[in-house]
Amino acid sequence: MRIGSRNDGAKTAPSKIPAAARREKALELRAKGMSIRAIAGKLGVSKSQVQRDIVKELQAAAVDRKKIAGHIIDLELAKLDALEKKAWEHITDGELSAIDRVLRSMERRAKLLGLDAAEKIEHSGVVSWMELVKSATNTNEGRDGSA
Repeated sequence: MRIGSRNDGAKTAPSKIPAAARREKALELRAKGMSIRAIAGKLGVSKSQVQRDIVKELQAAAVDRKKIAGHIIDLELAKLDALEKKAWEHITDGELSAIDRVLRSMERRAKLLGLDAAEKIEHSGVVSWMELVKSATNTNEGRDGSA
């Protein structure tokens, strides 16, 4: 049995803060071009720990980007709703040229939601980022003598 606070396993436990800060620092240093070996030495952890930290941070960033994109799409759809409502008022008042505005709005909505796509392909960006990190790790180590 582990001795310590009952909340040590919680995602927000005080013991998790140093690891989170280390992961951020590892990604920051890697983005600046530092080798995995140099980062490991600077942070006092193994190379494999640095790689796990970087992958975990990139995955978290991808999740955050998806959430932000979802919020932006929701805002855009709300704007389209308001525009369409106003355009429909013009149409019911006999202004038939407003039909084009409604159709353009409908096209934009379909595009935002991917309704007109022949085949919707989901891509989170996580795989390509992980491949990029692995590729950079494999190609840069040993070149400058620091990896």
